[in-house]
Amino acid sequence: MNLKNVITLLSILGLASIASAQVNDSIKVQKLEEVIVTANKSEQKNIEVPVAVTSISAKSITNSRLVNVSDLSGRVPNYLYQELGVGFQALQSIRGIQVFSENPAVSTYIDDVNLLDILAGGFALTDVERIEVLRGPQSTLFGRNAMGGVVNIFTKQPTNKTTGFLELENGNFASQRYSAGFKTPLIKDKLFFGINGLFQKREGFMKNDIAGTTSTDASLNGKTVGGEENTYGNAFLKWLVTDKFSLTANVKTQRDFSNESGFFVSQANETIALETPTVINLTRIGRHERNITNYSLTGKYKAKNFDLTSISSFQQISLSFQDIDFPGYFHSFFNSAIGEKLPPQEVLSQEFRVNSTNKESKFHYVAGLFGFKQVGYEPTTNLAFENAPNNFTVYRNRSNNSGYAAFGEVSYKVLEKLKITAGVRYDIEEREATFNGFGDAVFVNGVFTQLNPDQTKSASFNAFSPKAAIMYSFNKNANVYATYTRGFRAGGVNAQGGLPAGVRQDFDPEYSDNFEVGYKTAFWNNRVNFNIAGYLINWQDLQFFNVVAPSTSAIENVGDAYSKGIEVEANVIPLKGLQLDFSYSINDAEYKDFSLGRIINFLTGEELITPIGGNKLSNAPKTTFFTSAEYTVQTSENVNLMFRAEFRNIGGYYTDIQNSLYQPTYQVVNTRFGLNYHNYGLFLWTRNLTNTNYLAFGTADTTTNRRSIAAMPAQIGVTLSARF
Repeated sequence: MNLKNVITLLSILGLASIASAQVNDSIKVQKLEEVIVTANKSEQKNIEVPVAVTSISAKSITNSRLVNVSDLSGRVPNYLYQELGVGFQALQSIRGIQVFSENPAVSTYIDDVNLLDILAGGFALTDVERIEVLRGPQSTLFGRNAMGGVVNIFTKQPTNKTTGFLELENGNFASQRYSAGFKTPLIKDKLFFGINGLFQKREGFMKNDIAGTTSTDASLNGKTVGGEENTYGNAFLKWLVTDKFSLTANVKTQRDFSNESGFFVSQANETIALETPTVINLTRIGRHERNITNYSLTGKYKAKNFDLTSISSFQQISLSFQDIDFPGYFHSFFNSAIGEKLPPQEVLSQEFRVNSTNKESKFHYVAGLFGFKQVGYEPTTNLAFENAPNNFTVYRNRSNNSGYAAFGEVSYKVLEKLKITAGVRYDIEEREATFNGFGDAVFVNGVFTQLNPDQTKSASFNAFSPKAAIMYSFNKNANVYATYTRGFRAGGVNAQGGLPAGVRQDFDPEYSDNFEVGYKTAFWNNRVNFNIAGYLINWQDLQFFNVVAPSTSAIENVGDAYSKGIEVEANVIPLKGLQLDFSYSINDAEYKDFSLGRIINFLTGEELITPIGGNKLSNAPKTTFFTSAEYTVQTSENVNLMFRAEFRNIGGYYTDIQNSLYQPTYQVVNTRFGLNYHNYGLFLWTRNLTNTNYLAFGTADTTTNRRSIAAMPAQIGVTLSARF
C-alpha cells in the first residue's frame, strides 16, 4: 500500500467516525468499554495517547481466563513470552526487543511498582482491574529496561462498596486453583480495606526417562517434572486523609515451590521437545523455592490544576534450588549448606511525580524524580556446581546497584486539532559486584574453603532518553500520530573472575531509536475501535552472554539489529451480546553486520567465528494473529450464558542468534463456556484445545548445545465462582 492509499484510507475512516457520530442508532446494543490507559503516567483515553497500547479490561481478563502473563503471547501484537521452566524466570519480547543478559528488556509494573529484576517476575494474576501493554521503547517516563515496552498490571482496590468473590477451579494434570477476596470500607468515605489470595498447584506434564543418561536409578522413571505450587496474597489499606490527600499501603507476597522442579531443566533438543514433548531425560529430579514480597506506600495529593504522587516501595526476593540437572548438577549455595536459601535480594525505590490535570488548558505536563538501591544475589552466579559427591566448585556474587533519574514530558495544543509532545529523561546508574572466579572457592565434605580472595569491580553509566511526538485529531474519535522515542537498558559488571585478556569486566548499555506512526479511531456509535501502527527500531550494542573461558561466561556488546513492522488491532460489537476482537502484526527483524566469536578449544585457543549479519532476530515471530468471539445472552431475569473462543497464530521464529533452532508457525485455540445465575458462575474452559506442540523456550546460543523445553499440552478444567 503506497502513501497516497494510506492517506485516503485514514481520511475515509476519519470521515466514517464523523458520520457515525451523527447517526442515531435505533438498534439497542452495547458499546465498547471506554479504554483508559496510563501510558503517560496519568489516566487518559487510549485514543488520545501517541503510543501503541493494548489494554485488557477486568471483564475481558475474567472471560478469557487470563491467569498468567504468558497468556498475552499472540494476543498482544508482536508480544512473545518464553518461560525457562518456571514463571519467575522468563523472557518477554516485544517487536523482537528482548533480553540476552541479566536485565529485563520489557519492564513490568504492578500497581505502579517496578519489578526491577527478572527474578521478580511470575506474580499470579487474580482480582485484576486491567492490563496495559505499551509497545516500543518507553524509557523517557518508565526508565531503564523499558526498551521493548512496558507491561502495566493494575489490581482492584477497595472502595465504599463491600464486595467479595470466591473461585474454585480444577483441571487435568491434577491442577487446582482457589482464589478469594474481600473489600470493604472500615470507615465510610475515609478508610478502606481489601485483601485477596490465591493457591494453585499442578503436576508437571513431562515424564522422566533415564534412558540415555548416566543414572541407574530406575525409580526415577515415570516421575513427573515441571509441577509447581504457588501461594499468593495481596492486601490494601487506603486512607482518605482529606478530600485532596490519600495514602494507600499495599503488601503483595508469593511463594513458589516445587519438588519436581522445571527450573532451568530442558530437553536435549527441539526435535525431542516438539515430537515427544512429554518425555524428559534427567538423572535427578530437583526442587526450588522462591519467596517474594513487595511493600509499597502511595501518596496522592490533588491540587486545583495538578496532582502530586509519591510511590515508595521495598521488595525482598529469596531463592533456593537443589539437584537441578542442567546437565551437570547445580545447587544454591552461600556459605554453609547445599541447597540453602540465598540471602534475600532487596530493592528500595522511590518516585516523586507531578501531573497537570486542567483538561481545559492547552498545556499539559508530567515531571518527576526516581531512585533505587538494590542488593542482589543473582542465582546463576551464586551456586555450587557438583564435581563429585560431596565435592563442589562454588560461585558467589553480591551486587550493589543504585540509580537515579529525572524525567519530564510536556504537550501543547498548537492548534485545536494539533498537539505536540516533547520529553526527556536523564539516568545515572552505579553498579558494583563482589565475586570469585572459577576454582577460587570450594565446598568439600561439608567444609567451605576460600582459595583466592573475592574481587570487587564497579562501573557507572548514564543515559539521555528523549521523546518527541505529534498528533492530529480529525475529531474526538479519530487521531493520527508520529512518535520518536529513545530506549535504554542498563550496562553492568561481569561477576566472573578469570576473564581472559581482551574481555572487559564491564559491559555497556544498550540503546534503541524507535520511529512510530499510528492511527486510532472509534466509530459506529463506539461499537468499533480500530488502531494501526507502523514502526522502525534501530537497536545498538546488544548485550549477549559469551563463553570466554572454561566454566566462565561474560556479557559482551556484540552488535546491532533492527526491527520494523505493522500492527493492527480492532474490537467490534456487531450485535447485542456479541464482541469480536482482532489483532495482527507483521515483523521484519534482523541482526546487522557483525560476527560472534566463541572459544571452542580452551587448550589451543581455537575460536569459532560465526557471521551473524542478516540472520533473523531471535524470538521475533514474523507474524502474530489473534481473534476471539464472545457471545453473552440473557436467557432469563437471573441467568445469562457466555460462549468464548480464541484463536492465536504465532509465526515461525528462531530462538538462537545462529538461526539454527527454529520454532515453526503454530496455532493455539482456547475456549470458555458457562453460565451465571444471580452472582454464581459455572464455566468449562480449555487451553490449547488442539494439543499443539510448540516450544516454551529454546536456547539463545547453539554453539555448544540446542536445548529447549516444550510448552504445556491441552488443558481442560471447570471453574465455580461466587460474587457479592
